[in-house]
Amino acid sequence: MNKGQTNSNEWLMSNKQRPDPSQQQQQPYAQPQFQYTQPQGGPSAPPGYTPIPPPNPPKIIAKPKYNDVWATALFSVFMAGFAVFAALGLPLTIEDLKTGEVGRRPTNSSSGSVSLSLKVSTSDIGGLIAASVGTGVAFSVVYFMLMLKFPGPIIKFSYFVNVLLLAGMAAYTAYLKSYIACAIFAVLAVLVAVTYWGIRDRIPFSQLVLETVCKISIRFNGTLFVAFGGIVVSAVYAVVWIGTLFGMMEWLQVRNVSSGAFYAILVILVFMSFWFNEVVRNTIHMTVCGTFATYFFMGMQQPNSDRVTLPSNHTTAKSLGRALTTSFGSICFGSLLISIIRTLKFIAQLARTDSDGNIICCFVATCLECILGCLADILDYFNKYAYTEIAIYGKSYCEAGKDVCELFKYKGFDLILNDCLIGYVLAAGSFFAAALCALAGFLFVYTKGGLGSAGNGVGVYVGVCLICAFIGMWMFLVLLEVVDSGTAATFVCLAEDPATIQRQQPRFFAALQERYPEANWGIQSIAY
Repeated sequence: MNKGQTNSNEWLMSNKQRPDPSQQQQQPYAQPQFQYTQPQGGPSAPPGYTPIPPPNPPKIIAKPKYNDVWATALFSVFMAGFAVFAALGLPLTIEDLKTGEVGRRPTNSSSGSVSLSLKVSTSDIGGLIAASVGTGVAFSVVYFMLMLKFPGPIIKFSYFVNVLLLAGMAAYTAYLKSYIACAIFAVLAVLVAVTYWGIRDRIPFSQLVLETVCKISIRFNGTLFVAFGGIVVSAVYAVVWIGTLFGMMEWLQVRNVSSGAFYAILVILVFMSFWFNEVVRNTIHMTVCGTFATYFFMGMQQPNSDRVTLPSNHTTAKSLGRALTTSFGSICFGSLLISIIRTLKFIAQLARTDSDGNIICCFVATCLECILGCLADILDYFNKYAYTEIAIYGKSYCEAGKDVCELFKYKGFDLILNDCLIGYVLAAGSFFAAALCALAGFLFVYTKGGLGSAGNGVGVYVGVCLICAFIGMWMFLVLLEVVDSGTAATFVCLAEDPATIQRQQPRFFAALQERYPEANWGIQSIAY
C-alpha cells in the first residue's frame, strides 16, 4: 500500500471526479479538501491524536496484471484430477442408481447389497421442492424489505433472538442432563445480553450501513444473480462430487486396494471439494465488493438529490470479469490456504473416529481438531477483508494481507462490532428461513397423508423437515452473501479513503459522520 503524507498544496489541488479504473493511469489520484469536523455531542479524538489530511490512498490499478498465476495453474491441475476421478467413479454410481443399488456392486458375498426400495412419485417430490423453494424465496424477499425499511429495529430484534437461542440451548442441554454444556450456553446467553448495553451506541452506524447496502443491492441486482449462480454451481458440483465419491469407493473396493490408498483418495477428494467451494464463494464475494467499491468511489451524487450516477454501465459484469481473470489467482491462493487447514481438520476427525478406544489418541485428535477449526475460522475472517482489498485495488493476495493487518490494527474493534451486529441479522434470517421451510414441508406431507411408500411415520416428517430446512437456508444464502460482502466493502472503502466518499457521496457521508464521528479518522491519517 502506498501511504505517504501529501503536502497541503497537493491535498487542496483537485476536486475532479474520480476516474473509471478501466481508464485510469497507474498513479495516485489527488485528494479533495477533506473537512475534519467534530459533530456536536460526538466523541473526541483519541488522546494525543491531531487529525491531519489523509495522504494518497492505495492506487486503483488501471490495468492490473494477473496476480498469483501459480495458484491458478495449481487449481487447474487439481480440477483436472477431479475430472479423472469423476470419469472413473460417476459411471459406476449411475449404473448403481439404475439398478437400485448404491455403494456396493452385487457380489457373491452373503452380505448382499444395499437396496433402495423407497418409491416416491414425481409429483410429491416436485410439490415438496416447490413448497420449500417458494417459502424460502418469499421469506427472503420479505426479510430483505424489512432490512431496508426497518434496519434499526431488526438489528435489535435479531440481537435478542440470538440471546433467546442461546438460552434455549442451555435449557435443552439441561433437559439432556449435559450440565457442562448447559453452563456454557447459559454463560454465553448472559454475556451477550449484558454486552448489549455496551454496544448499543454502535447500532445507528450499523443501521445506516445495513440500509445503504440494501439500497445498493437493489440498484445492482446483478449481484443477487451472481450469488444465485454461484450457489447453483456449488450445488451441481456437490452432486457430482457425491456421485464421484461413491463411485470411487466402489472402484477401489472392486480392486481390493489397501486401506491406506482408500483413505488417501478420500482425503484428496475432500480437499478438492473444500478448494472448489471456497473459490466459488470468494468469487461471489469479490464480485459484490468490486461493485460496491465502484459505487462509492466512482458514483457521483447529484446536487439536491439522492440519485447517484456512474461513469459506466455493466458494473457487476465488469467486477465479475476481474474476479475471474486478473484476480482469480489470488482467489485460488487464499482458498488454498484455508482448504489445507480444513482438510487437516478432517484428517483429525478421521483419527478421532478411528481411535478404537485409545484415550490418548482420541484426546490429541480432539485438541488438533479444535485448534485447526479455530485457525480456519480466523483465516476465513481474514480472507473476507483480504479479498475486499483485492476487489477494490487489484492487489496480489500477499499485498492485500499486509493491508488487512493495518485495517485490523487501526479499525479492528469497529469492524468486528459492525460485523457482529449485522451478522446477527443474517443469522436470524437464516434460522427463520430454515424454520419456515421446514414447516412448509411438514404441512405438505401432512396434507398429503404421507410421502409415497415411506408413509407418514415420525422418521418421514423429520427427514422432510431437515431437507426443507436445508433448502430454505440455501435460498437465503443468496441474500446473505450479497449483504455480508456489501457490508465488508462499505467498511473498507470508508476506512481506507473517507475523503473520496465525502466528495462523491456528500449526503451519505454527512449522515455517516453524524452517527459515526470516527469516520473522520481514516487509516492513513491514524497511521501517519
